[in-house]
Amino acid sequence: MEENTQLVLMNAIFEVFEKMFFIFLEPVEAANSPYDHISYINFDGKVTGGLSIMLSQGMAETMAHNMLDCEKNEVTGQVLADCTKEAANMICGNFLRKMSQDDIFTLGLPQYAAKGQGEQKGMAPPAGADHITLSFEGEEGTLQVNFFRKEHD
Repeated sequence: MEENTQLVLMNAIFEVFEKMFFIFLEPVEAANSPYDHISYINFDGKVTGGLSIMLSQGMAETMAHNMLDCEKNEVTGQVLADCTKEAANMICGNFLRKMSQDDIFTLGLPQYAAKGQGEQKGMAPPAGADHITLSFEGEEGTLQVNFFRKEHD
């Protein structure tokens, strides 16, 4: 995938995390901690594809706390799931808008998988798809974003 696509994706991630969650990320080669939460969203339009985010417990809790302005003890499992699904939705929408302002895309409903549930259908890129993986660390924990797209057959 071209370098511009990776740069636009990285900018979309930074924008969403800074503006919506007040979290500042640093890109890393590969994050060093395990992921506890996974959310993904598929899209269709000029091309088809999907985006998944994998977060550590600390990153997910801080996102929910900052976005909802609630106490950390008020952050339930359902709140974490909803927050991570919304993050995947916002990153994907932001990225698609930045990449192609003239094209229309249909976003699927974001899905959630907790640690130990394995990869859900729709998260793994299909054969022949272009793929980007970006890893980040912050004071709150770690994040990995996986993006794929495939031209229509």
